[in-house]
Amino acid sequence: MKGLIVSFILLGLIGQNFIFAQLLKTDKKAIKWVEETLKNFTLREKIGQMIIMPLNGEFTNAGSEKFAQMRRQIVENKVGGFTLFRGEANSIAVLTNEAQKLAKIPLFFSADYERGLRMQLRNGTPFTTNMGVAASGDVSAAQRQGKIICEEMRAIGANWLFAPVADINNNPDNPVINIRSFGADPKRVGEFVAALSGGVKEAGCLSTLKHFPGHGDTATDSHIGLSVVPLERARLDAVEFVPFRAGIDGGVDSVMTAHLAVPKVTNDELPATLNPKISIDILRKEFKFEGIITTDSMEMGAITKNFPNGASAVMAIKAGADVVLFPPKIEKAIEAIEAAVKKGEITELRINESVRRLLAAKYRLGLAENRFVDLAKVNQAVEKPENVREANLTAEKSITLLKNDDRIFPLTSEKAGKTLFVVIAADDDAVEGIAFTPEIQRRAPRAKIVRLDPRSTPQEYEKVLSDVREFDSIILAPFVKRAALKGTVALPENQTNFIKQIIQTNKPVAVIAFGSPYLIRQFPEAKNYVVTYAIEEVAQTALIRAMFGEVAFAGKLPVSIPGIFQIGAGIVK
Repeated sequence: MKGLIVSFILLGLIGQNFIFAQLLKTDKKAIKWVEETLKNFTLREKIGQMIIMPLNGEFTNAGSEKFAQMRRQIVENKVGGFTLFRGEANSIAVLTNEAQKLAKIPLFFSADYERGLRMQLRNGTPFTTNMGVAASGDVSAAQRQGKIICEEMRAIGANWLFAPVADINNNPDNPVINIRSFGADPKRVGEFVAALSGGVKEAGCLSTLKHFPGHGDTATDSHIGLSVVPLERARLDAVEFVPFRAGIDGGVDSVMTAHLAVPKVTNDELPATLNPKISIDILRKEFKFEGIITTDSMEMGAITKNFPNGASAVMAIKAGADVVLFPPKIEKAIEAIEAAVKKGEITELRINESVRRLLAAKYRLGLAENRFVDLAKVNQAVEKPENVREANLTAEKSITLLKNDDRIFPLTSEKAGKTLFVVIAADDDAVEGIAFTPEIQRRAPRAKIVRLDPRSTPQEYEKVLSDVREFDSIILAPFVKRAALKGTVALPENQTNFIKQIIQTNKPVAVIAFGSPYLIRQFPEAKNYVVTYAIEEVAQTALIRAMFGEVAFAGKLPVSIPGIFQIGAGIVK
């Protein structure tokens, strides 16, 4: 037992020496700041640095209970930072400044802005999804996108991007990754991952590869339950690990572990987040990764349904995590970790190793010198016209024409006037069709456009079916939102049957899939098929431009659709 403890201490010292070496490359002042800061921490303050909690970015009055809750997390629980959700750029900039004023040590502000601030906020440069970027074929666009995202983040006080997604989407039924992935070709995904993380780093933010060891080949949403991925190690090496290695080789700052089990690799069904065979044995020892390892949200069903709150936080740290993300009850998590240290389950040396790593990252971000943002410059940095043009151009290049048997595309204004357009919204979400409808009306004022959504009655579906005979052609635009906890990216059965009925009328019918490219599996008889990889306005506008011949259909499919299309399919027109 004594020998094991000595070995652990030596491993810890080696890790610390590596961190010191990295700091020395930058500035000896960094070592001094890190060591003096660490020396003045109590054990409880060290543990707090290893915890990041969620924070709503909407406007918050300084006298409100919501603001008081944030203050408690900073002043009492000594958290290392927050992950931002919702809000708008100016309100978040004010909030991050106020939070930094309260903090003894500068705070991380992380965010899931995978496709830019618009992923969570009401403003920001509106990028398409990762799969859309990959469909454009332009790896350099990913690098520019990473840089723009970080520049906008730093303007509002955020400094740690939980992106890029490095998962290979090789399961068409994956409900949680899907269009968040750059595709199904491991090498190509690795190129896009390295490019985006490189752009993020260039602009001065931390980037994160997620979700290690790979969340692409599963049909289970880990927000709901534990996914068990029955893959052999050789398969992971050849496929899932490739983008992660590319990102690590490119100098990525952090890796987020997944709440999934790979029993054929670890010989158990512990989720990667809580499994030292993943974080320590593979990431640290084999891949030589010395950056930050963060868990995914510990509030997700895969963890909360299987492990007690305090115990899961302790297990995550013992497994190699530097950051415990969103423990459901933070006080219990802190107490459990503190008790584990006092009982000798976790050494304080191990805690110090993580805290050094986190403080070093804060120093590299420049937070020791200046943790605040200039509120007057937010509106100058966010949504620059040249950046919006960049995002629009990439979205236009992504639109992929896979079938055009009836030569429906491109449309003219006259042809559109004789076409019935049907928005089929799978979700009760106003964004589904928000730009599609007005952009068609602007080009073809006589066009007939109808919308069907979850509130539509059977009679309304029947009315559209009966109206079909009055038109020369039909364009169907199904929208399916990918969302956590939804559990599916498929079109509901009634809407699928409706599309099939329209196709059976023998009129020229085109289907434009907004969101998942795999929708055609539900109606493979479609003779005309276009994919956009996103439901957002940027994709809707890009589609309209391609549909009316203003720009070419230029996208290439970055995934295969089993039995229908191979990677690289796409008609350039």
